[in-house]
Amino acid sequence: MGKTQMLIGISVIVSALIIAIINIQSKRKRKKEEQFQATKKMREDSLKAALSNTMEGSAEEPSVPHRPYKVEYSTGENQNVKERQPMLQVVEKNRLAEKKYIFRANETVMLGLQFGTVGVLNSLENAEVWCELYFANGTYCIRSFGKGTVYVQRNKKTTTVDQRGVQLKSGDSIQLQDTTFQIFYMKG
Repeated sequence: MGKTQMLIGISVIVSALIIAIINIQSKRKRKKEEQFQATKKMREDSLKAALSNTMEGSAEEPSVPHRPYKVEYSTGENQNVKERQPMLQVVEKNRLAEKKYIFRANETVMLGLQFGTVGVLNSLENAEVWCELYFANGTYCIRSFGKGTVYVQRNKKTTTVDQRGVQLKSGDSIQLQDTTFQIFYMKG
C-alpha cells in the first residue's frame, strides 16, 4: 500500500506541474498577443492620422514640425554674412524607404524609436528619444540620451556617441539599429 500511495502522490504532483506549465504558457501567449494587438492599433492610428493629413491647423494641437514631403526653408539671402548658418540635411535610410529632411540651425532634431520604428521623431508622444542633433558654436553636434547605442561613422572610422556629444561634419553617418542617417551641411 505504501508504494501505491507514493505513486499516486507522485502522479498528482507531476499532473499539477504539467497544468501549471500549461497555464504559464497560455498566459505568455495571451500577453504576447495583447502586445501585438496594441502595437498594431498604434500603427493603424498613426497611419490614419497621416493619411487624413488635414491642411487646416488646430489651435489646440501644435502642427507636426518635421514632414519629409513638405520642406520649407529660406536661402539666407536677407541675412548678414555673420548671421548665416548652415542648414542641416538628414537623409534617413532603412530597408524600406529613404526620407530627406532639412532643418534650420535653431531646430533640435530628435532621433529615436517611435511605434517600433527608428527614425526622425515628429513628436515625443509614444517615443523613446535616443539622441539629439543640435547646433552649437558654429557646428552641428550629436549627443546620446543613453537609451540605445548610437554610432557615428566618418570615412572608415566609427565612434560611439555619449552624453557629452560629438561634433558632426558634412558626410557623417549616424547608425541606430538598422537605420542610417546621413548628415549634410547646406549653405545658408
